[in-house]
Amino acid sequence: MDKIWRITKYEYTRHVFQKRFLFSLLSLPILILVMFAVSILVAFVSIDKTPLGYVDRSGVLDLAAREVKDSTLFNPVIEFIPYQSTEGAETALNNGQIQAYYLLPETYPQNLDVQLVFIEEPAYEIQAQFSDFVAQNLSLFDNLDPQVERRLAEGSQLKITALDGSRETSQDQWYTILTPLIAGILFFFVVITSGGYLLQAVVEEKENRTMEIVITSVSPGQLMTGKIIGDIGVGLTQLLIWILFGWGSLMIGAKYLPALQDFSLPPEYLIVFLGILIPAFIMISAVLAAIGATVTELREAQQFQSLVILPVMIPYYIVSTFMANPNGTLATILSFVPITAPIAMLLRMSFTIVPTWQVILTSMILILSAIFAIWFAGRAFRLGMLQYGKRLTIKEVFRKQVQQ
Repeated sequence: MDKIWRITKYEYTRHVFQKRFLFSLLSLPILILVMFAVSILVAFVSIDKTPLGYVDRSGVLDLAAREVKDSTLFNPVIEFIPYQSTEGAETALNNGQIQAYYLLPETYPQNLDVQLVFIEEPAYEIQAQFSDFVAQNLSLFDNLDPQVERRLAEGSQLKITALDGSRETSQDQWYTILTPLIAGILFFFVVITSGGYLLQAVVEEKENRTMEIVITSVSPGQLMTGKIIGDIGVGLTQLLIWILFGWGSLMIGAKYLPALQDFSLPPEYLIVFLGILIPAFIMISAVLAAIGATVTELREAQQFQSLVILPVMIPYYIVSTFMANPNGTLATILSFVPITAPIAMLLRMSFTIVPTWQVILTSMILILSAIFAIWFAGRAFRLGMLQYGKRLTIKEVFRKQVQQ
């Protein structure tokens, strides 16, 4: 056990303290910051802050009834200007004094045929402000039906219902859909980076014959186990820092975006993530280590790496199938196939409630696959040392096992 620990420590430190790890670690946060900065710039530039006009022929609107909320970068408060006639509003629009104007009919609110006149359509946030203004006025009506009054106060509530009827999510619970999707993307990036480190390390040590010296002190199984655990540590470090960055971003963003204030991760999500993503990561790392032990040069190893990494993303290629029928035959089968199971299960969790027994079965399949992959990597490495300079095939690994 002491030898495995030493190998693990060596593998972890040799990757974490390299510049390429720091680059890959910072690349995603920097990309997110750039995207966020661009979105802020676009929001600041695209939202027209010119006043909005309205012609109220019904006489139900009163500016004094408007409850003005605090202005934010993404939703600046716009001034509303009343006009007595459409001619006056039209003149103001053509002169650029207002960006658009609403025309309410005389029989409003019985007649809901409200017209919006513009040269360039106002942003959604601006139109939403006027809708709130109208709702605030309507709530002052005498003898208003209590249900209508409550609806005016609460506003519209969007609910997303799965096509199979197994799940219903409100707009305030958007994170239940996006969190599994984001987790799958992070898993893919971690697999590419940390798995690539392990693959490259095994091939390089095999090419310069460092392995021949190390193997005199430890067994192939101990060596591969230590390398895989070290690689997992590298991946978890990377993932933990990204999670902390994401959490900090949510805390800061919640001050400016109300939609982020109610964010919370259900505990069962965390259990599923640990039970599925960790064994899947171990399995893929072991497979990459086995590839490094069987090939003769790094270029060849990188070609085989793509054959392992690309199938992981198959569920994303057919995401429309998961959205239409997340508990269908294809989606269910892919969530049981080890190489596609992590992403497939996360996609299904985004769009439906996955039966508990299927989650448990997927986790067990991945755990058994991880154990087999570690054994196979150790076996391939030991036989690869006996055939230096020659590529080892999968058939040779199993055939030699049978002959012993």
